[in-house]
Amino acid sequence: FQDIRNHTTHYPCPQFRISLSLSVPIPQLSTSHAPTMMNEKLTPNGIHKLIEREGHFSGRHEPTLQIINIRRVPANALTDVYWAVLSDGQNSIEVVISTHLSHLVQSGQLVEHTLVAVESYQYNITDDNIHIVSVCAVDILDGIPDGIIGEPVSVLDRIHKRDVKDGDHHFFDDEEEGQWDDDGAAEEPLTWSLDRPSDFCDWTIEVTRISSSPASSSLGNKHGRGGAPAATSAYGMSSGALSNKPPVQKYHVHKAILSVGPRRSDYFATLFKQSALSEHSTNTSRISLQDSAADAFPSVLDYIYTDKPVKFTSKNATAIRHLAHYFGIRSLWKLASAYIKGDFSLETSAVYLSESLLYHDEKLENASIDILASRIEEINRRTLARLPPSSFERIVTSPKLKCRSKKLSDIVLKYCQTQGDAVDMPLLMKWTRCEKMPSVSRKAALPLLRIAAEGEEKAG
Repeated sequence: FQDIRNHTTHYPCPQFRISLSLSVPIPQLSTSHAPTMMNEKLTPNGIHKLIEREGHFSGRHEPTLQIINIRRVPANALTDVYWAVLSDGQNSIEVVISTHLSHLVQSGQLVEHTLVAVESYQYNITDDNIHIVSVCAVDILDGIPDGIIGEPVSVLDRIHKRDVKDGDHHFFDDEEEGQWDDDGAAEEPLTWSLDRPSDFCDWTIEVTRISSSPASSSLGNKHGRGGAPAATSAYGMSSGALSNKPPVQKYHVHKAILSVGPRRSDYFATLFKQSALSEHSTNTSRISLQDSAADAFPSVLDYIYTDKPVKFTSKNATAIRHLAHYFGIRSLWKLASAYIKGDFSLETSAVYLSESLLYHDEKLENASIDILASRIEEINRRTLARLPPSSFERIVTSPKLKCRSKKLSDIVLKYCQTQGDAVDMPLLMKWTRCEKMPSVSRKAALPLLRIAAEGEEKAG
């Protein structure tokens, strides 16, 4: 090129001669050659190297590939989990981008046509012959091509794994392409499942129901993150005794769904980053829950997985709020708190007292005691009869108590008659102190004396 500028060059041909007069700067390489040059940056057969054999690999081949497509996984509208299509210029394959790389997509560092060196990845084939490549670490190369390099074709559309013998892969060309045509069906969103794993589940939550007793924990697991000891149910029986459900249930879930997005669980997001914990050896979290929390746990999973509203009730709202606080789901905690505030009344206060004692919600417990004490004359006697002595004592000794003395004596009598030996002499003396009960109704006087006499006899 140095000798032809501003000169005329002749190219001999058998039939004629062509003359070119060049008086302009040397032209740049034709753009028709650019794909060839760019193609040289990609690792030949790089896709095949990814799927040579199953397992987790780091620093094995590190093929240079191009991202030709990137999209969110069809989980729900609020989770940021991404899939991408990688190409070596001839073949392509769809891969899952590990959740700890999601920020590279969100920040615009990983976009379509980006060149990357795959430093770490995992390749597995499911029992249903589904090929899953999960990219764990990449090195983003400088310079983004203007378009797709080459004309890549899906490697799984072109060839299918047929058999594995002695560690070698045996492939065959798919001659019956028609049977693999896309039927146009929409992809189903990822969901959690009970007992049997659904598609792509990679973690299990094992929930054990526990009885409500002073020695039991309201929520605990192998991390020692259990709450304070649980109180006996405000209705005097363990909630577990009322349940006919299995004592242990296994929920199969997806780590990416639990730990990413605005509805994520901060608890699980932290757990999944701490690979040294024993849970990672079995990919299982073991958690003990009170019966009402175990019943509410599927609603918590539904909230994380879908955008459907939670169906709150007086019986499950406290348990859901407790689970939301424990697992670090802030938006769900706010929803549960708003429901409790609007639903709280004299009619529901006994239920909220029961649940607040189970989950050590002192603020809700005090509010329940206050409203029951200030309006004790309006409370259904059966509701009071279901309260344990410790809760009944809180009510009748509360500074918020508003009750006529003779009416209070009738209420105390009815309660003692339903509790049997659960009410001892010291408790009866507290409830009938002259400061609280200066006068006694005629109907209650003799029965209360009889109960007191029986208590003294038992005490010796």
